[in-house]
Amino acid sequence: MKQKIVLTSVLLVFFSLSLTAGARRDQSASPQNTLVETAKPQVIKAAALNGPSGVGMVYLFEGEQSLDGVPLQMEIAATPDVLLPKLLKGELDMGILPPNAAAKVYTKNNGAVIMGAIVGNGMLNLITEDTSIINFADLKGKTVSVAGQGSTPDYMIRYLADKSGVEVNTSSQDALTLDFSIPTAEIAAALISGKIAYAFVPEPFASVAQMNKSSIRRAFDVQKLYAEYSGNAESYPMTVLVVRKEFAEQYPHFVSLFLEQYKSSIEKVNADPQKAGVLVEKYSLGLKAPIVAKAVPNAAFVYTEGKEAQSQVEALLSIFMQFAPESIGSSLPDEGFYFR
Repeated sequence: MKQKIVLTSVLLVFFSLSLTAGARRDQSASPQNTLVETAKPQVIKAAALNGPSGVGMVYLFEGEQSLDGVPLQMEIAATPDVLLPKLLKGELDMGILPPNAAAKVYTKNNGAVIMGAIVGNGMLNLITEDTSIINFADLKGKTVSVAGQGSTPDYMIRYLADKSGVEVNTSSQDALTLDFSIPTAEIAAALISGKIAYAFVPEPFASVAQMNKSSIRRAFDVQKLYAEYSGNAESYPMTVLVVRKEFAEQYPHFVSLFLEQYKSSIEKVNADPQKAGVLVEKYSLGLKAPIVAKAVPNAAFVYTEGKEAQSQVEALLSIFMQFAPESIGSSLPDEGFYFR
């Protein structure tokens, strides 16, 4: 009888241990699954750039400040140089950068940021009062003020010159001279005053110049010329949204929600430039409402997500590779650079 009692006790202990172990296995699996499905960040932090790059993002300031119940904090960064350190430190989750800067950070910082979407396409213009300039070759022997040394305008005008057979910054009397001495924000005023004769600038600076002096014209279609030379009919990206890779891997659902809202914002901006201008001024994004209203139709605010944008981004970065490989990290980023 005692043997039966002992045996029964042993069996009860065995079954209890088995059930406990099974429960532990179930519990250890369940929270992991739950974490993947329901994990939420405490807050989502994103930044627009002050000026034209922030225009397409303006409805993210105006709309509901949350994504699926998670607070969305929007801020404004003065320049990419201010925004980038915050991304690398984890103080921001998403922000706007030029494509070459985004690629360089990815390459040089172990993939710290990835590209969520193209949010602005080519919007460069050669503006002048000179009616004799109708194609790029007409710029031989001229001096052109360019918006930003080491920027997309710099390498784009060099690329177009190379394809057009125009020498740049050589001793030849037919060479095109590129001048970077005037800050971008002051180029339009310099052209209006007659201080300079030719300028290569993005929006809204071309629109600002034309608004203030009717004789200023867009000499030729830069984007069409790029498409002709490159064989890329999709134009080229000027601005991209980047996401901290760690955030994107941990919260892909919230990145997708943010991208959906950004796409919607761009669509609203393009549909009603005047209302967009009012909001840009309301949220102090660096531009007056009339300028935004005038510039938006020429500004190419677009939305092309992640991997769909890869061919366009690589086509542009190949130009940077041709003239300044170090400006993109000395190599094209791999597929991991593109969200999804």
